[in-house]
Amino acid sequence: MVGSRSTRTLGDRLEQAWLQSCAGAGRTIVLLGDAGIGKSSALARLAHRIGPTAHLVNCRGGDMAAPMSAAAEIASVLPIPVPVGSVAGEVDALKVADILSAGLAGAPGTVLLIDDIHDADAASRTALNLAIRRCTDAAVLVVVTGRRVPSAESFAEGFDVEELTGLDRQAAASILETASTVPIAAAVMEKLLDVAAGNPLVLRHLPDALTPEQLSGADLLPEHIPLVGDLRTVFSRQLPRPGTAARTLLELASLSADGSWSVLRSMRPAIAETALHALEDSGLACLSSGRLTLQHPLLRSATVAAMSLKDQRRLHLEFADCQALSDTVRLVHRAHGTLGPDESLVDDLVGAARILRCRGGTEPAARLLDRAIDLTGDDSRRAELRVLAARELMTAGQTDSARHRLETMLEDPTSHDLRVTATLLLATLEAVGGAPAMALQRLKECTSRASGREVGMVYARMAIPLGILGMVSEIIDAATAAVAVSDPVSTDSDVARVILAHALSAWHENRSNQLVDGITGLDLVSAVRHDPMIGLHFGRALSIAERYEAAVAALTELSAQLRGEDARSALAMVFGALGETYVRTSRFDDALVCLDEATALSLAAGQRAFAPFWLSLRARVHAIRGDDHTSAADLELGFAISDELSTFGARYFLLANSGLAALTADRPGDAVTALSACWAFEQVGGFLAPQLARWHVDLIEAHIAMGRSDDARPVLEHLQVVAAAVGSSRWTKATACRAEALLHHETDPAASLRLLHRAAEIYDPAHDAFDRARTFHDIARLTMDPTHRENARAEARNGFRRLGAAAWAAKVDRRTPELSALTEAEGRVLNEVANGLTNQQIAKRLGVSAKTVANHLYRAYRKLGVASRTEAVRFVLLHDGTSSDSPLRT
Repeated sequence: MVGSRSTRTLGDRLEQAWLQSCAGAGRTIVLLGDAGIGKSSALARLAHRIGPTAHLVNCRGGDMAAPMSAAAEIASVLPIPVPVGSVAGEVDALKVADILSAGLAGAPGTVLLIDDIHDADAASRTALNLAIRRCTDAAVLVVVTGRRVPSAESFAEGFDVEELTGLDRQAAASILETASTVPIAAAVMEKLLDVAAGNPLVLRHLPDALTPEQLSGADLLPEHIPLVGDLRTVFSRQLPRPGTAARTLLELASLSADGSWSVLRSMRPAIAETALHALEDSGLACLSSGRLTLQHPLLRSATVAAMSLKDQRRLHLEFADCQALSDTVRLVHRAHGTLGPDESLVDDLVGAARILRCRGGTEPAARLLDRAIDLTGDDSRRAELRVLAARELMTAGQTDSARHRLETMLEDPTSHDLRVTATLLLATLEAVGGAPAMALQRLKECTSRASGREVGMVYARMAIPLGILGMVSEIIDAATAAVAVSDPVSTDSDVARVILAHALSAWHENRSNQLVDGITGLDLVSAVRHDPMIGLHFGRALSIAERYEAAVAALTELSAQLRGEDARSALAMVFGALGETYVRTSRFDDALVCLDEATALSLAAGQRAFAPFWLSLRARVHAIRGDDHTSAADLELGFAISDELSTFGARYFLLANSGLAALTADRPGDAVTALSACWAFEQVGGFLAPQLARWHVDLIEAHIAMGRSDDARPVLEHLQVVAAAVGSSRWTKATACRAEALLHHETDPAASLRLLHRAAEIYDPAHDAFDRARTFHDIARLTMDPTHRENARAEARNGFRRLGAAAWAAKVDRRTPELSALTEAEGRVLNEVANGLTNQQIAKRLGVSAKTVANHLYRAYRKLGVASRTEAVRFVLLHDGTSSDSPLRT
């Protein structure tokens, strides 16, 4: 019934996305809109258009649903490597995400339609979100719908989002006229169109809520027009009469976890089939895949709202006695059916939550603790449970829910003993969720009421908002204060020392080795339970000190521990730090794996403020490899989030990596614009270690390319001062030599070449492979000796090729394009690149490995004299069909 021009256009866009997925270019699209706006109708039409390869999954149950119930239903339509039953019995979202990822990767051409994601159980929502984010190269179309609520909006972050708005007035008027049995007066029509706001559900049922006299204009419209503001009344009018078999079955289905028909029939065997026929005949429900599926999610709400609380509790207790349900679901029903206080039931809930937590089920554990909060009569125990539930939700990445519980607790005067603990948790959530200034102010106020033992924790926690705001010197002050007041043998002190090592290393890289000596033996597992950001602090401190092997070993071990605990918030930091370490050590394949995971976890776990860090590093790697389209998309999303949240620290890294991306694509002007902003940032806030973001030499090179050597001199002078300091990093020493060589080539070419060779000797052949290859590329460009030039080209070419740095490898042998030199295989790969497919998607379509695709691209880039995907696509489009023997044929 949603037939406006806008929804037809939406249908066209969805169908186009389907056709693209059939060609190997998978996508994820999220449709957001109010209840009744037509989300489910859009999915139904798309499923009808596509046919058997489309699988529609309706989420139901919300907090009442069994953990992973929605994920199990999704898994049932995918070729997963384990029995579907194992998904339903699992509670660890990371494990289920692994299973769903494998299923998506193995189902090319599949269309997965997920309706009402906001109504899925939280564990399933997280698992699906992570799985989709990991499978960006899968040739699968995923369309998800949800209301404009925090859970759905968080799910949608970073995906293609379609906002469903109301119908235009012409289409809305057509629906009103069709739904009305009498002509509607013009003035009445205008009023109804205004109040309906284009909502199709309201438009279809509004005439039935008014009298013929009101519609014709003979009687005035009521002051409060029915249906407007509470769409449940649409279905309240359709409910069967109380006491009938149909109403009884509908009430049971509305309170059940998943609408299982076998469970419902066992509870009312005498009336079940008669009631089912009545509900089917009235169009209120139908039996599908062994479940009683209601016509619309609002029907459940309308049914429950019409029941008395006493009746709701009675039915919940009936479900609690149903042996066909799992112990966890029965316990939840028992909790909903009990008035309380009931400390024995609270004990059962806390015990069950502990077991679920040990199995990795953080969301279902928090749900049980929420019920325990409502049932305890002990104020101090209620406060403890709120903190415990908030911690579980933070661990699971359910930040909005955690914030609500902490804010409620801080408003409760009986929670005085735990106020500082709650404040620390809430400030952390505010900082990583995009409100670092608010978090910092909250922590500053907290220092005045914290005890001597607590004040160190408060100062240490300030590092999170300060880092996001880019206030490095203030981090040092806060961390120094935290170390000074903390017990030297406490975990609080360990956390503070790691933060201080990170902050001081970022400020004075020549002190980094000395600083990390004091933190390498710490118990990171204990530290991360105090501060989920510890992985980032630890990893970056060791990386700045060039302790790469130690960083990788410690972070890998920590990630294994955290994965077992389903600690998603902390895992995001660990994977991000690992990815950054791999970027520094030129291990780009490993870097992308970790950065993909860090990005997915940050966006799925309520850590939006950190996502731009990982996106910027991912963009750097994609640019180096010549995939400038993906690089630009990562930077666009990163800048959008950073600008929205005013995260200046993240913006610094985005600018640094966008500068390298621009330089890689031969856009030195854009590189100067981005990197000059980094230079300005440091001049205002203080100079940071060149090792931190590694942009100084790129700015010097861009200035020289633009003919602005004088602008490059201050940057070089700063780099040389840092390199000359005792204890400065190997990378900085070598890079300072290279930068000086580039700047002074015209005035002293012989000295410049000596400096470049010196830089090549200083760089580590493995860890600094990318910068070493760039140095040999400089030698090849600047030397006049043909033999030396060819030797340097070979070093650069081989170095870039080993790293998969196709964009830079193409620069080494840039020449006049020779179209006829392309092999047929290279031509096929380039054609697929022009079609918008990624390397993984091309590999699947052509039946080769992704490495083979990358090799074809590398050779094609060299032959065409291009350095990026965009340039290659442009060349294909300009030359396709220009020659009869052209390998570029579709």
